[in-house]
Amino acid sequence: MATRITATRRDDGILVLQISCPERRNILDEASYAKLIEELDRAEADDGVKVLILTGTENCFTAGNDLDNYRALAEADSVSAVSFLRRLHAFPKPSIAAAEGIAMGLGVSMLLHCDFAYAGQSIRLQLPFSRFALSPIGATTLLLPRLAGPKAASEMLLLGNTFSAREAREIGLVTDTAPDGRALEQAFDCAARLLARPYEALLATKALMRDAQAEAIEAALDREEQALLERCRSPEAQSAIDAFFASRRHP
Repeated sequence: MATRITATRRDDGILVLQISCPERRNILDEASYAKLIEELDRAEADDGVKVLILTGTENCFTAGNDLDNYRALAEADSVSAVSFLRRLHAFPKPSIAAAEGIAMGLGVSMLLHCDFAYAGQSIRLQLPFSRFALSPIGATTLLLPRLAGPKAASEMLLLGNTFSAREAREIGLVTDTAPDGRALEQAFDCAARLLARPYEALLATKALMRDAQAEAIEAALDREEQALLERCRSPEAQSAIDAFFASRRHP
């Protein structure tokens, strides 16, 4: 079943982009990234859109990239997931994530590129790249150590440890936690508060914050993209991914 990307523009200037395929934990694939980029392009060009909210479904934000995509990347020279994260990072208007249930891999990287992020208190977050002999993308190796510190980032990236909403809040990955099922409500509240501020000043301030680290993030995005392509071509990664699918067929 295909993942649906639904765009809902409200009269107050809030655009909600929802990732929806609960049967497969809202995983993302080539078509999903193309649609997300298309919607971000449209939102940037639309003066009626003032704030973006990016969310999943009630019990899942996203389990990240479809593992089948990593198999295909063995023959690729670019990564669509990176193109999407690059576009999300460059989005000039305020962006807010509302995450419930599960955020894995790319789902965690997405939170790094939103200006605000709210998470249900029972959410479980994980960066399991090493499990599949892969390397992270989305400037995660730059941004996560800056937030969490190198030791905690090593636990998350090298060991792939699962971490909680409370831990994500403590390191600044999420703005705040909410009772389960109310992360989106908190995101709407944040959006309303943003809309009450002088809007051009918000855009100018976001641009200044983004420009202050743009060179480092762009370099990290490029470096990680090339590293992932190399990993996807490796027998180690292909074997790890094959083993995962075999375990699913024969539990």
